[in-house]
Amino acid sequence: MDTKKATSESPDTGSPAARGSHTTLRRWLAVRLRWLRHRLAMGIGSLPDKIEHETVLAEVEDDGKPGGRYVFMVVMASAIATLGLLLSSPAVIIGAMLISPLMGPIMLLGFSLCVLDFDSMKRSLIAIAVGAAGALAIAILIVMFSPLREATPEILARTRPNLFDLLVAIFSGLAGGYSVINRKGATIVGVAIATALMPPLAVVGFGIATFNPVIAGGAFFLFMTNLLAIALSVTGLAWLHGFATVHSKRFARWQTVAVLVVFAGLSLPLGFALRDIAYETRATNIVREQALIPFEGQRAELSSISVRFPADRPIEIQQTVLVHDRVPDAEEKLTQRFEDLLQRPVIMRLNQVLVADDETLDAASVRELAASSIAPLRQQVELLDRRRSTASDIREAIPFRTQAVDIDAAALSVRIVPARDSSLGLGGLMEAESQIAARFPGWTVRILPAVQSLPDVTFAREAEFDAAAQKTAGVIAWALKSWEAKSASVSGRASLGGSASANRKLALERAEAVAAYLKAAGIEATAASIYGEAGQAAKERRLGQLHFQSAAVEPNF
Repeated sequence: MDTKKATSESPDTGSPAARGSHTTLRRWLAVRLRWLRHRLAMGIGSLPDKIEHETVLAEVEDDGKPGGRYVFMVVMASAIATLGLLLSSPAVIIGAMLISPLMGPIMLLGFSLCVLDFDSMKRSLIAIAVGAAGALAIAILIVMFSPLREATPEILARTRPNLFDLLVAIFSGLAGGYSVINRKGATIVGVAIATALMPPLAVVGFGIATFNPVIAGGAFFLFMTNLLAIALSVTGLAWLHGFATVHSKRFARWQTVAVLVVFAGLSLPLGFALRDIAYETRATNIVREQALIPFEGQRAELSSISVRFPADRPIEIQQTVLVHDRVPDAEEKLTQRFEDLLQRPVIMRLNQVLVADDETLDAASVRELAASSIAPLRQQVELLDRRRSTASDIREAIPFRTQAVDIDAAALSVRIVPARDSSLGLGGLMEAESQIAARFPGWTVRILPAVQSLPDVTFAREAEFDAAAQKTAGVIAWALKSWEAKSASVSGRASLGGSASANRKLALERAEAVAAYLKAAGIEATAASIYGEAGQAAKERRLGQLHFQSAAVEPNF
């Protein structure tokens, strides 16, 4: 019977010598595989024949059952993790891991895949699905009712999974499988498994609650990657410890191949993602190191810098430099240098803010005017004195804290960079700019606010673009010009009451009204309707209908 089985499994390779060589190779590989399993088992715990397989499986089965306590603890862990993510507090996030019971169902899934117990597999998947649903529900509710809606670094860190995340999940799964098989330290290892699963699940809830498919999709991919990696790591460890001996050797081989194929399939996209992250980190460091190259020989300070890597588009770099003398071709030099170093097209936007002493500039102007025969030197000096006095008055007239003030007395121009902690919003800064310009006629005053969220344009009724809506649109147009945005995207909203088609049309009309205003102000704008967005009904109950009688504007740089 053994000879027939070997014959049925081995294809006829030709000559008797070839068939003998093939059989010898197979036997050698089988011996080496048994030796490898033996050595690995000796290195990581008990030998397969010393493990109480039935006892371990019974304990895994019991721990993997869904129940009221399990759901409650998952929901509590998700709630704490969500709050930690919103607060960007690693300590709070780690605290959530200490109470998460996700280890039980995942261990059951891994062992059921090893022994191919479909009933246990079904129970484990149900438990994981119920726990995930509860975790998502509480995360969505917390985010919807929270005043903190911005994506923190802890949230963004879980939206771009990479190969290192896969390795964390694999090591967590191996540690979990070891603790369960040897019945030691399972609670502590559960923290590592929860670390790989609960925060990504909470980030999925954040993405859904904030209608951000990029964040939700990236975090869900990380969650599923970690879930599969942990479960399959447990499957492989259980196989090494002899839990799959009930299957034929052929099935065991196919099982091994399937696990390896899944790991390889996960590794490829995650490896590419890790490569991209490594490139972006290196590129950002290069940009920061080279940002002041054109300003060598003078005192220059990097005020702010932003590096963005849009998909299939040039790298976008925005930086503000505080200088004592402007370098006319600095932007062109930086663009060429960054393109050479980064090997990709670059869109460079450089803002030079002059912080030189007014006395130095005036002295240079005096020397230049002294050689001029246009007017007597005394009159020119008096003019410069008046301008210097006016420049001092302008500094005192600024009603907020500043990071830098660039006053060009010769050109009668002022550029003001507000401090990062300035309490004035965009509307207040625009009003301050207007007041300073009115107080000092003949001078050109520009305030350069930091890039931030734009206010919504609210409509009193239908698509009527009244004075209040025009005032808000004016603030938006001013901010877009200050940021030197290339264009803007306007999204119109409408509440859910009434006809869907009429509401969709109304939302588009509101967007078009704002877009037309921006175009008249010299800003290219496109209009679109986002009526009926996901979760709008719940959001409308919480925020009120007035929130959806509006249009939102996003700048395009």
